[in-house]
Amino acid sequence: MTIDFRFEHVFRAPSTTTVLAGYFDPDHLATQDQVAELGDRTVLTSHDEGQLRSCTWRVTSQRPLPLFVRPFVSGGRLSYLESMTWRRTEDAIDLTIQPEILGGRVQITARYRLSQVGANQILRCYEGSIAVNLKLVSGRIERAILSEFEKSMPLMTSCTQGWLDRSIPAGS
Repeated sequence: MTIDFRFEHVFRAPSTTTVLAGYFDPDHLATQDQVAELGDRTVLTSHDEGQLRSCTWRVTSQRPLPLFVRPFVSGGRLSYLESMTWRRTEDAIDLTIQPEILGGRVQITARYRLSQVGANQILRCYEGSIAVNLKLVSGRIERAILSEFEKSMPLMTSCTQGWLDRSIPAGS
């Protein structure tokens, strides 16, 4: 089973590049991680080859796990690999999140697509799918992940807008 999601938001920013670059900025990532209760963000790979910029991080959740997930996680904290590839010419980032749980049977694939919709107005479309390959409980886990996304999306967009407001020089 797979669950699809889509979230749209308009940011105040001078360009799509400004917003997209933020997803690779250590200060922005640290700010989001604090809001999302994530820690121990470690860069595993990082490449910038002109038209493509990619990075993979290992991140650990600081939040307690739901009871029904705890038997599947060793060490009591959920870690996951987050990989992003920015395709600069397309104003898009491809994203995968793979929790280090159940031998890779849980995966989130998504894309950020940005477009300028007005002066200082950048539309971000964040869409993707959540897939869990585990009999009997896949739907429940997928719905739980989607529910967390739905709760956190307003916090994350607010966090990003706040970071943009602090980072963009006045008059830009």
